[in-house]
Amino acid sequence: MMGAATLFTSSVQAAGDYDIDCKLILCLAGGFPAGCTDAWEHMVDRITSVPPKSPIGLCLMSDGTAYDNYDVDYGWLSATSPDAFSCPEGKQLHHEVRNEDRRTEVRAFCYTSSISYGAGDGGTTVYFGKSAPDRHTLRTHIVVEPGTDAAYSPGWQQWDTGVQYGGGVVTVITY
Repeated sequence: MMGAATLFTSSVQAAGDYDIDCKLILCLAGGFPAGCTDAWEHMVDRITSVPPKSPIGLCLMSDGTAYDNYDVDYGWLSATSPDAFSCPEGKQLHHEVRNEDRRTEVRAFCYTSSISYGAGDGGTTVYFGKSAPDRHTLRTHIVVEPGTDAAYSPGWQQWDTGVQYGGGVVTVITY
């Protein structure tokens, strides 16, 4: 009997060390720094569950009340949108979408400069300094303590979750 009570108390204390949804709020606002892998995985599990859930669940404060003074928005980025790719500073994004036979092909790469020869359909463009862009599948925005002097938002952030959304067959070709 005493062993069961001790086990229960230990489990409650371990679970009470932090609330994963509270950690998720902090990690999302901080851009998922080191030490936030579990919060990241929790968020991805929530938004990819069937049916999908909000990225953040219930965050309970130490007094047992729910912390809900934050606004969160998110959306999936399709490879057919240039917003799904980014290039390092000093490079531009080339993003082109072709639809053929119920297939969508996306060609994306970063480049430093280009030269175009000819005009119209017979013209050619040569790209210099090509490299692969970063691919993003999820876009998030959080505001902690909105409407107060303590309000904080890192702005819109983009992430690669490893999960592809967008329907249909999409082939992504990068440099």
